[in-house]
Amino acid sequence: MERVEEYLETIYDIQKSGKVAKTKDIAGKLNVKPSSVTEMLNKLSEMGYIEYQPYRGAVLTRKGLEVAERIKKNYKVFKRFFEDFLGVESEIADRLSCTLEHVADERVISRLCSIIARNCEVCEVCAEELLTLSEADDGEYVVFASPRSLKKAGVEPEKEVEVRDGVLVVDGVELEVAESLKRFVLLRRL
Repeated sequence: MERVEEYLETIYDIQKSGKVAKTKDIAGKLNVKPSSVTEMLNKLSEMGYIEYQPYRGAVLTRKGLEVAERIKKNYKVFKRFFEDFLGVESEIADRLSCTLEHVADERVISRLCSIIARNCEVCEVCAEELLTLSEADDGEYVVFASPRSLKKAGVEPEKEVEVRDGVLVVDGVELEVAESLKRFVLLRRL
């Protein structure tokens, strides 16, 4: 399916530039032979992803457009997460995002969207407002995401916690969390 998605994504990019996706253009972008492109375009047409006319080009159907837009969104979400949240270099973030965009399920994308929501320009609507432990005011919260190293202390997703004077309170016990980890503890206000 990954190869199919790469073709749909390429056709999408060409269409976005205002052109019909021709075999030669697709072959150039994917670095494959035109004969391979023609073979794949016929398959994509049979699968209902594109309308294809030899020597005229290919256009995404609604079904193909939905898949291409999902892959594009996945890529942007992963790239934003790797660069902005984890601080990964752009080139590495790009390579990882290109790989993961094809295999991530909607639950993973939804959770990542929630994590990057404050800085997000990927889509129109972000899932929910989250705060890092460093940003949280005093109050009651539920843990959305946290490093596994804090699991033994009871800090894990869906756990209700309290923040008091910048200190995390779990089951009535104050827990000192290293400053370096606080940005990875994501909380949602109750």
